[in-house]
Amino acid sequence: MDKDPPLYEGNAIFRNQPSYKIFNKSFEHVDDALYTFLNEVDPEVLRLELQETADVFKTFNRSTALRDPRNDQVPGSATCDNSSNATGYSFPNPLDQHSELNLKQQAACMRVLLSWQRSEPVNEEDFVVWQATEKKRCNEQQRVQKHIHDHELGRKEIIYAPMKNLVAVYREWYELNVRKRLKTYPNDSYVTFSGLPQLSQCKSLNSQTVSIEQVELERIVGRVRFWSELKLSQDTLSTLRVRLDRYANWETKEAAKLLTDEEKYLELEANNIFVLPLDSLLMLFTTGSYIDLPTEMFVSLRECPKSKHKCMEFQSPFPARNCGWHTNSLVLKHAYEAYISQPGQAKWLYFENGAVKEVPDKLTCEMSSTDLHMAYKLHPIDQQSADIVDANVNTALVSWSLRCKSENYQYKDFQMFSTLSIPAVNDANGKRPLGCHLIKLENKPDCGCEIMSKHELISAWLQLKLLQADVGHCTRVSLRDFKPMLEEQLTLISLEQQLHDYYNTSMPQLLSNLYEFLKLLDTVPVGEYLLRYSPKYKDKFLLCSVTKEATAQSFKLHQLLTETTPSDQIFLTQNSFLPISPTLCGRLHEELQLLPCAFPAKANGRCVQRRKAALPKPEPVRQASGTRKPTKQFRRRCKAGQKIRARARKKAAAKDEKIQLEKIMTL
Repeated sequence: MDKDPPLYEGNAIFRNQPSYKIFNKSFEHVDDALYTFLNEVDPEVLRLELQETADVFKTFNRSTALRDPRNDQVPGSATCDNSSNATGYSFPNPLDQHSELNLKQQAACMRVLLSWQRSEPVNEEDFVVWQATEKKRCNEQQRVQKHIHDHELGRKEIIYAPMKNLVAVYREWYELNVRKRLKTYPNDSYVTFSGLPQLSQCKSLNSQTVSIEQVELERIVGRVRFWSELKLSQDTLSTLRVRLDRYANWETKEAAKLLTDEEKYLELEANNIFVLPLDSLLMLFTTGSYIDLPTEMFVSLRECPKSKHKCMEFQSPFPARNCGWHTNSLVLKHAYEAYISQPGQAKWLYFENGAVKEVPDKLTCEMSSTDLHMAYKLHPIDQQSADIVDANVNTALVSWSLRCKSENYQYKDFQMFSTLSIPAVNDANGKRPLGCHLIKLENKPDCGCEIMSKHELISAWLQLKLLQADVGHCTRVSLRDFKPMLEEQLTLISLEQQLHDYYNTSMPQLLSNLYEFLKLLDTVPVGEYLLRYSPKYKDKFLLCSVTKEATAQSFKLHQLLTETTPSDQIFLTQNSFLPISPTLCGRLHEELQLLPCAFPAKANGRCVQRRKAALPKPEPVRQASGTRKPTKQFRRRCKAGQKIRARARKKAAAKDEKIQLEKIMTL
């Protein structure tokens, strides 16, 4: 069956010169050469049908008879319908389990959640249903969370298959960052100088409250995006998916150094100062919580000769070596920033001396399109195009104080300086900066919206606090096809509530731990250090210093940066799981009319009201005259009477049976 059947017997060189017998046959004859040639089918087209005749109809039913030549795999669907905004997701329910709530109850509860999400008044009738079904919903949420956990555990490779593209892009981005650091820092040998406890171990012996006070936005350098509508379009995300490696790996401009040495010396005359960028703060707060977070950063401890005060400056951390949830979102964030910086994609504002100016778009083509004598230059197909404009970046310097109030009502402040970027502004005047803009990838879009990780919640809280903004924003995007799932509004109260409910974390307690950690760091001698986290010492930070002679315990800086390639193996082997949020209604829930963390309701489901069984009427109890209770003698007489009446009934039944038998025998 592998070869075509021969048209005639004879030498193969005469294949196109048929004999007289073949040529003399009628045109309609099956052995006619011209007839066979015109009706011949390419064997490559029917290759699957010739090899797998049993599955030919199954493959045709899926419209996937041929394989995709790019990856040599059978595509899941032959067409992609982008005409509608439907997600095309369905809740995974192979056992066909159904909810305890009917369709009307689920719809009412979902309207309550949507009203809370959109900050709208709640319908009273829906809220009555919400309260009446609270016990059923709580019990069902636990069963659904276990069902989703088992679903992810059994299909982990399929769920995280789209992550491979992001891992490849992150490797290229990691290499670019490593090259810059190799040029900046010498290849010195480092050895462990001492160990510092992590923030979770830094607890004060006395009761104290620590808070962020006196927050001031000192200056902004760079361009800030003007974002009137807090929403990402599906066209932008689909373009990013196609050109992810092009935009995510583009080298952005270096952030400007806002705090000069002169300003540092002026501040050091009064007190110690700490320079902590936002990324460094996050590393101190969340190192060790997740595998795909940075683990090293440089710390510089310098002393002012005039006042003997110290300047403790933290540099930006090294990029993470393991891929996972946070590196995926980081790649998408870089790609989005580079894409939105292209001319015509967004409006930009420039801050200068307190004034806000709008930046016009650059002309994309300086030469006229009608010039027929312009030079045409060919580029190799594998060469990256150089027509991408550098991404617009901005850096904001924020000064704030970490204030501690102890038992004896004494205030002790640490003067802090932090740098972070402003994601966007809401009004054209530049007076309402957006607190934060997180792009969170949803790994299980069929199941709902996942809760935010501890790192994401703390990052959003710090940005809202330092920028003194009322509202932040989180765009939830599907990992599978980059379709937008939900535009979520973030506030300080909601972030603190989620940290408390999901991770049992209190931000005042974390700030108190940071205060104690900085007090310990103040006792370290002046010098240049590398603050490092190692999984072998889960509760400590290793403070490493430069050594002149290499020892068995020392390590080279360049070898540390280049010895491993970022991968997702450790992330996939760990039991990492983000539960589904029971309070967030995304596009999946609105399309399917499905309550978060609930099984689908029956199509014709109704509340079954059980009929109440008729209770037998109690027989009247004879009570003795007066108010006295019946005695034991009265009970014995009642029982004796019952026995006598039972014997009489048995005798009467036996007598009737005897009479009936006699009648039958006489017949």
